[in-house]
Amino acid sequence: MNTLFNQYQALKAEQPTIRAVDAALKLNTTEAQLVAAQVGTNAIKLDINHIESILKGLKKLEHVMAMTRNELVINEIKGCYEKLYTSERNEQKMAIAINPGGIDLRLFLYKWASVFAVKLNNMVSIQCFDKYGQAVHKIFSTEQTNLAAYEALINKYSDCEQSNVLAIEPKIVKALTFKPQENIDLADFLNAWENLQDVHHFPALLTKFDVCRTQALEIAQPHWAQEILPISLPYIFETLKKQQNEVMIFVNNDAAVQIYSGTLNNLKQVGPWYNVLDEGFNLHVRSDDFARAFVVKKPTDNGDVVVHSIEFFDSLGNTVLTLFGRRTEGNKQSNKWITLCEQLWQQRLVA
Repeated sequence: MNTLFNQYQALKAEQPTIRAVDAALKLNTTEAQLVAAQVGTNAIKLDINHIESILKGLKKLEHVMAMTRNELVINEIKGCYEKLYTSERNEQKMAIAINPGGIDLRLFLYKWASVFAVKLNNMVSIQCFDKYGQAVHKIFSTEQTNLAAYEALINKYSDCEQSNVLAIEPKIVKALTFKPQENIDLADFLNAWENLQDVHHFPALLTKFDVCRTQALEIAQPHWAQEILPISLPYIFETLKKQQNEVMIFVNNDAAVQIYSGTLNNLKQVGPWYNVLDEGFNLHVRSDDFARAFVVKKPTDNGDVVVHSIEFFDSLGNTVLTLFGRRTEGNKQSNKWITLCEQLWQQRLVA
């Protein structure tokens, strides 16, 4: 008897609009296990060993909606899965879809553990999870999706084992720790930051000095970073909307990053969620739950170009949302974006 499936059906009867992630929490399970419980009814388990081929096959579905989320931010982009490339380094598989303005992704496939095809009412989807049973990336059908291509993809990569039981690993949730400051050569750290050649080299700087991101930003104040109030997001978005200034919005979890590039138009607060509700892009943010935020500056190999970003963190110190002024490689961000960042910087809205 599939007890979890029956419990889920009873819960949905009581709360028809409940999100799967919230239902899993109520039922003391994980979202992946909740989907696995539907195998044989609403779900089909796919072969995770063919995840690269599955992702490349999404191009034939034509128009879809890609979703990547963490606990505080949900990023939804409609478009086509195009220009997706896979690679492997040190036995770690990754994928990248470079589509600025469309479905733009950085996927750490070595952290993915299970994948399912799910049908709910008239919508079909492919849902991917990590070893802890957490959703890392989902692809949903739209009215323009090629459903025949979807069915062909599912039939080709269905797992030979279709079980309602999914083994997961327990996840230990803990805050990122700070290194004792006396063990950090501050002058060396700031010099290394000043000599950054590319924004993509920043993670290597954190590794070199063995510091987490929020500690690095604290140390960098007031030279390269400035803490601002985490409730600043609505003001930032309203300013971007008014100016029609293009922004890059990065939403990440441990296994995926999804990037939107473009303008913002329809902004709306609904309950605890602050939303962007545009034609091909939706963003849902629990902005009141942000714990910290910083304006950050990073130099590049072009001495005239300093890249400005605004970074938001949860209570554990995890990055949940990052904003950049849209730019092409080697060029400056717009004056409007730099002015907005400098304005926030000068106000020093430290909580």
